[in-house]
Amino acid sequence: MLRWFALLIALACLAACATTAPGVGTPGAIQGQGFALEGRISVHYGEDSLSGKFAWNHAEQSDELSLASPLGNQLAQIVRDSAGVTLTNSDRQQFHARDVESLTETRLGWRLPLAGLTDWVRGRSQGATAEIERDASGRISRMKEDGWLIEYGYTGENKEPQRLFLNYTRAEKPLDIRLAIDARG
Repeated sequence: MLRWFALLIALACLAACATTAPGVGTPGAIQGQGFALEGRISVHYGEDSLSGKFAWNHAEQSDELSLASPLGNQLAQIVRDSAGVTLTNSDRQQFHARDVESLTETRLGWRLPLAGLTDWVRGRSQGATAEIERDASGRISRMKEDGWLIEYGYTGENKEPQRLFLNYTRAEKPLDIRLAIDARG
């Protein structure tokens, strides 16, 4: 069970936030390098699946992620800062690593691409090597990058996606992640 909580936490870093209230900021456009997101996450890894709520505060040098059950019970939180990454589960056990990728590799057996995810939730690629398809408004609708296939869903004329469907084909088991972003701040 801890493995799946860690998976959801790391994915939500999705995939990385520690908040005490349900809100993470005033919804609005992402400005600068930092952002706050809250929403819902669903993960399918092989035969296993879980879903829940997430809140993610990202800054250039830190991340804080909180993951809750669909009913709002705190499941886990992950904090990244200059000292590394700490994952705390619902039993208050803590696990440490130098980065999210190392933590997920140690706890889950595969590396979560946090650097990519911070760009992907904003509807942009990490670099020039991505294969990108755009919609009629010029927004990324589908992208392949670093072994991930990311498909985007937008509401109206918004420039930032409200839904992301991620699939990692190089995983030992199929890995599918669905994010529904309910608020941005």
